[in-house]
Amino acid sequence: MSGNGRPGAHEVTALLKRYAQGQSESLNDVVALVYEELHQLARQQLRRSRVGQHVQTTVLVHEAYEKLVQGKTQDLRDRRHFFAVASRAMRQIVVDTYRADNAAKRGGGAPPVTLTVSHLLDMDKPEQLVAVYEAIDKLAGHSEDLVETLDMSCFGGLSNEQIAELTGCNVRTVQRKLQRARSWLMHFMAQDIKSD
Repeated sequence: MSGNGRPGAHEVTALLKRYAQGQSESLNDVVALVYEELHQLARQQLRRSRVGQHVQTTVLVHEAYEKLVQGKTQDLRDRRHFFAVASRAMRQIVVDTYRADNAAKRGGGAPPVTLTVSHLLDMDKPEQLVAVYEAIDKLAGHSEDLVETLDMSCFGGLSNEQIAELTGCNVRTVQRKLQRARSWLMHFMAQDIKSD
């Protein structure tokens, strides 16, 4: 997933255009081309979330695929957009799994937590997942671009250089976007804690 120069990038974009035009089988071809990369993305999601004992990598990939094909055909513009949407679908599955597990164990939702930048980069406390993901959903209402960059960095495991290559901007711009995204998330988290 290192960028548009990767073998198959143009083929993926062409298949996604066919998919957007109603050729639903084209999405199957995209998944076949990038299956190993989706597995890598799923492993990173599970490792960061610590719910791997409940969800296997292959299951996460397949459930994310199901989310992608549910309902109307999505406008998946290119390889970058496809991975951002897949990452978001995996993130939603992970948090739903955590919510169900947490509710079963404790009879309720996760306690409110204070978000620091290190929580985004090292999610080793599963009880914070729900709060962080809810803040990300709020950020999506403010800026899809910031969420996409955050997804690629924190949940997709891409370096700033890789994100810059995928998005066609410079590394400094990626750094600024990540800084803004984290600031917004801390703001949303602080609001949630005050309202509890």
